[in-house]
Amino acid sequence: MSAFDDYLAQLRRLDGARRSADEAAARTATAAESLGQRTARLTETARDARAAVDALARAARVPAPRPGPQPPAGADPRADLDAAEADLGDARAAYDEARYLAHRPPWLPRWRADERNGLVYGVCALGAVLVHLMLMRAWKGLPADVEGNQSSLTLALFIGLGVLAPLLAFVIGWFAVGFASRPPIAREDKRIERHWQLGLVVTLSTLLVPIIGMFA
Repeated sequence: MSAFDDYLAQLRRLDGARRSADEAAARTATAAESLGQRTARLTETARDARAAVDALARAARVPAPRPGPQPPAGADPRADLDAAEADLGDARAAYDEARYLAHRPPWLPRWRADERNGLVYGVCALGAVLVHLMLMRAWKGLPADVEGNQSSLTLALFIGLGVLAPLLAFVIGWFAVGFASRPPIAREDKRIERHWQLGLVVTLSTLLVPIIGMFA
C-alpha cells in the first residue's frame, strides 16, 4: 500500500470520527433541549398549582401552606424530573381532594341535606316540646277562681306562648340549618337547601302536645 492510500484511509477514519462526534453532539443537544422543555413545563405547572393553592386558601380564609424544602439535586437530571412530575401529580390529587372537602358541609357531610336538616329541625322541635311541657305544668299549678276556671288573660298568655314556641323553634332551626350546611367555600351555582316545608311540619307538629294535654 502506497503512502497515498494510507493518507486516504486516515482521511476516511477522521471523517468517520467527525461524523460520529457530530451525531453525538446532536443527540446531546436534543436531549438537553428535551430536558429544558420538560423543566420549563414543570416550572409552569408548579407555578399554576401554587397559584391555585393560594386562591383556595384565600377563599377558605386560612393561611396558605408554606413551600417545603427543596430536595438535593441528583446525578441524573431525568430521574429528578421524573420525581418532580410524580410529586406534582400527588399534589394535584391532594388539591382536588381539598377542594372537594372545602365545598362540603362542615357538620355531618356524609348525610343528605334533608336528613341533616330534619335532625336540626327535630332538635329545635324537641326544645318546643319542653317549653310546652313546662307551660302545661305551670298552667296546672295556677290558682283558679271559684268556678275552677282560669282568667281569660292568663289563658290568652299561655296560648300565645304555646303558639310562639314552635314558631321560634322553626326560626332557630332555619338559621341552624344555614350554619350547619354552609361549606367553608360556598359555591355560587348552588344554594343552601333549607327544606323549610319539612321544618314547618316538624316544628308545628309540637302543637299536638298542648292540645293532647288539654284533653288528657
